[in-house]
Amino acid sequence: MQDVNQYLIKMSDGSIALKEHVKESLLPYASSIKTVTRMLATKLFMQSERVSGNCKGIRGQVQLDFARLELLKSTVFEVCGVSYAEQDKAWKNITAAVDAV
Repeated sequence: MQDVNQYLIKMSDGSIALKEHVKESLLPYASSIKTVTRMLATKLFMQSERVSGNCKGIRGQVQLDFARLELLKSTVFEVCGVSYAEQDKAWKNITAAVDAV
């Protein structure tokens, strides 16, 4: 069983952050939002979570952990250089990629 906590840092305020080496490992794939999203989703969510859940909690599935989804979103935006104007469109691609993993 995968331990997703090995990729996370718990901050003093209770929030979570991604370990720097994980973010750095994504940089070679920065030209593809879907690839970065899939790689990161497999680190942030256990397989059992991905099978029984999705981003919105629809179609009879539970919603994936909101804090980790937000971390995934902000990391993908940062790694892939997504501008503010492109974030809505990119988020649709991100959710599609997460739900397909």
